[in-house]
Amino acid sequence: MKKPLVRIIIGIVVLVTAALVSSLFLLGRIVKKGVETVGPRAAQVEVKLDSADVWLGRAELKGLSIGNPPGYKARVAIKVGDISVRLNTMSALSGKVIIDSITVKSPEITIEGGLKKNNLTQIQKNLNDYVAGHADSSQTGTKPAASPSAAGKPDRKFQINELVITGARLRIASLFETGAGVTISLPDIHVANLGPDQAGITSPEVAQKVLTALLSSIATNAADTFGKLGKDAVKRFDFKKAGEKLKSLLDK
Repeated sequence: MKKPLVRIIIGIVVLVTAALVSSLFLLGRIVKKGVETVGPRAAQVEVKLDSADVWLGRAELKGLSIGNPPGYKARVAIKVGDISVRLNTMSALSGKVIIDSITVKSPEITIEGGLKKNNLTQIQKNLNDYVAGHADSSQTGTKPAASPSAAGKPDRKFQINELVITGARLRIASLFETGAGVTISLPDIHVANLGPDQAGITSPEVAQKVLTALLSSIATNAADTFGKLGKDAVKRFDFKKAGEKLKSLLDK
């Protein structure tokens, strides 16, 4: 009697393990699809992710790129080679995913425009509008214009205990079309306790809060650089050439 019972127990363990491994394998595909589906709808820019590997308490996201809004020259606003995630594996299969930590490693950020109005603030506005629209629809019970999924399912909820952006490099593009530009390093950015309550937080809301923290860091650390670029732009501006062009237009 004991041998058949042992075999049954072993068989159940094998089946459960196989189901868990299969779910985790599929979860990587789900994460990639979610990033590339919800991201563009929320930010109104192209969002691409090369790969997402999920395995027993950790995940590795490779090759994340966030495009620029229309009207800006650079193809990509933010590019990240590697994002490491530590998560509660079992929660990944539930309605609310609990993430212990996210580390965004060495992102490359390009900002075009001024401190108040630029490509990043436009993406922020897009996110704000998306989140506000979904909040209004949840209160009124109406379906939002841009559903987070083709099936109309609710956004997956998250709890993120800690998110760190480390080794960020900010490229400040040319001001006033002078060709001047500069790249600076940003200090580590820490965001904690996102979605700790039962309601959790959606991925667009996470992006909204992280981008707000990033813009705050940029405003603090890049103000002097913007000032120097502005002075350099004035020095490089060819007032004589501009005057001649204006005169030729008036003479026509």
